[in-house]
Parts: sequence; C-alpha cells; structure tokens
Amino acid sequence: MSKINGPIIDMTPDGGFIEPPKPSLATILARLVLFAVFLGIAALMFWTALFILPFVVMLGIIGYFAARMQTRRWR
Repeated sequence: MSKINGPIIDMTPDGGFIEPPKPSLATILARLVLFAVFLGIAALMFWTALFILPFVVMLGIIGYFAARMQTRRWR
C-alpha cells in the first residue's frame, strides 16, 4: 500500500530547488488570444440564443393555436 505524504519537491543535491520552466511571452499571448476567441464565441452564442428565444416561443404559441383550430375544424 502506498503512503501519500504530500507533494514531491524536486531538490538538487546542494539544497536548491528546481524551478519549473516558465512559459514564453509568445505562449502567454497565444493563450490569451485563444481565451478571448472562445469568450467571444460563447458571448455570440449566448446573445443569439437570447434574441431568438422570444421568436421561437411565439412560433410555438402560434403553432399550438393553429393545431387546435385544425382539430376543431375536423369535428
């Protein structure tokens, strides 16, 4: 059975710590641009759904009453 004592710290024999590699400026900018693009797409989808929703509800109500009128007509 393994014992979990916490995180593993990488240390050199002389007592210094090994620093993880830092991302370059180009990597940071690429991540920011990608995040902005995804955020823009999500905002566009949200606002499109928000503006289309009332029309879809009205079409559903009109369709419901049209179907009721058709069933009354067949009687």
